[in-house]
Amino acid sequence: MRQVGPQDIVDLAHAFRVSSDRAYWKRLELHIKKQQEERDREEDLKTEGAELLDLALSVITSEEIATFKVELDRYDTATVAALQENERELMRVRERLEEQFAEAVVLEDGRRVFKSIDGLRVFDEHGQELSPEVIEPSHIEDHRPRWEHVRSNIDLKRALERQRQELHDYQEKIEQARERLDSGDITRKEFDTMREDLKASMPDAVRRHVPGMEQETAATPAAAPSDDEELDLSAVPTPKGSAPSPL
Repeated sequence: MRQVGPQDIVDLAHAFRVSSDRAYWKRLELHIKKQQEERDREEDLKTEGAELLDLALSVITSEEIATFKVELDRYDTATVAALQENERELMRVRERLEEQFAEAVVLEDGRRVFKSIDGLRVFDEHGQELSPEVIEPSHIEDHRPRWEHVRSNIDLKRALERQRQELHDYQEKIEQARERLDSGDITRKEFDTMREDLKASMPDAVRRHVPGMEQETAATPAAAPSDDEELDLSAVPTPKGSAPSPL
């Protein structure tokens, strides 16, 4: 039997160390792999939770749809009231213009003309200032309507007509919102955007008739046209019995 020498002991020690190192690295590798698997599982759980939360937030509940439909009914009722109010105002201003045009001096070419309040200038019905060669201010009697008063009514008429178109456009948006809700195919983003837009784009004339929104309105229905904007008097009837001025 061979005796164990010093070299054998050295070799045995080396072999033991190698075996121990391999076992150590194997255990370390398994530990790292286990930690990575645990991190992956935690990440998967977080992702699934986020997806479930997004899904829950994206679902439009029946209560939300019912509430929005009630809001649409309120907006529609307020729009109808605003249109009725607008129609009454338009009728009044058209009547005033008809009376003023009936009292105007009419030139040979059919234009109705008005003297300014200061009595120094003359304007036709379209806002065009006329030279003294066309007609002298003194040739228009003082009892006839003055241009500034006529222009004020013309401006109001145009503002009310613009407001009326704005009301009809808003009424169409309400109807489109109803159709989208009834379709049953609407995303959360579209739902929220549509709801916010109807509130933000609501005309002041409508807002005045919605409970809780009355204080958010502007003072006037619409801006008046600029001085160089051509006046459209197509809706103002030609006064009957107006004869051309002999001037």
